[in-house]
Amino acid sequence: MKPTRSILISIPIAATLIQLLIITYNHATGFINISGPLEFLVRLAFGTTFTALFGAALFFVDAGTIERLERRFAWRERPLPRSSIELLAVAVIGMFFGALVTVVVHLIAPYEDGLLSNVVNNALITAVINLVLAAALEALLWYRRGQEAQLEAERLARENLQMRFETLKQQLNPHFLFNSLNTLSSLIGRDDERAQDFVDEFSAVYRYTLEVIDRPLVSLEEELRFARDYLALQRTRFGDGVRVDTRVDGALLQRMIPPLAVQTLLENALKHNAATAEEPLHITIAAEDGALVVRNRLQARRTLERRSGVGLENLRKRYALVSDREPRITVTGEEFIVSLPLVE
Repeated sequence: MKPTRSILISIPIAATLIQLLIITYNHATGFINISGPLEFLVRLAFGTTFTALFGAALFFVDAGTIERLERRFAWRERPLPRSSIELLAVAVIGMFFGALVTVVVHLIAPYEDGLLSNVVNNALITAVINLVLAAALEALLWYRRGQEAQLEAERLARENLQMRFETLKQQLNPHFLFNSLNTLSSLIGRDDERAQDFVDEFSAVYRYTLEVIDRPLVSLEEELRFARDYLALQRTRFGDGVRVDTRVDGALLQRMIPPLAVQTLLENALKHNAATAEEPLHITIAAEDGALVVRNRLQARRTLERRSGVGLENLRKRYALVSDREPRITVTGEEFIVSLPLVE
């Protein structure tokens, strides 16, 4: 635990209150006799300084011990060994500090009844006190972790909402709508049957988008079916300029993937590469080593669109919410390759 300002202020305040209680109690019971205010202040200053230094050292040693134990023996994962080791460690730390302080005090003002008995008594007393202190520290750390977890959950919820908005915004991209409506307009009156098919595919694309936008994962089967609808729209526009080869084992179709992940990669490929009948864009979708690998040939357009990277970054963040694996991007001299982990 880092020495925060609130902790550094709390330690001397607590030390002062403890010394006030000790001095007042000892004077009231006749254990010590305070001749006047000056002696009281001297005792208070000396006792507070000593208690604050001793308390700070004990506090930070305990805090460091607890943090190290949390890394090695987390409460949620290994409660029994954690509790046993922590009880033993805290008790030993308390006994060590109690014995050390007793020896230091004995060097300043020797005990009349000898050092050994006081070392034993004070070591045991400090061990008990340290167990109480460690329990208080654990309570404080649990509270902090709870607060941090709540803040993290709120942050992730905001990010998730933002990512869904960004994904939906990409799907409602004005350029995509404009191009699709232009394509539809060119078909109406010239090829009404294809125009009807285009409208059906267009509505299927947006129906799927609205259905899955709030779902963290969809089956690979659903995603590939949607990718086919999306590609059907694009083929109406690009004709033979787009060629897609899909090779996925049927046994993997129930594995999960973030919705619209494949479409994001297809859109990215079409956005940044030439796709004409003379120079068709080849895209491959295949399952490899527990991942869906989407690769396309690099054939840059004459007029390049600015790469914002928003779609791929959005995809990374969405994966971070559902998996400990993230998409892997590889660019070779000839291909752009993205590997999307499949979630069990």
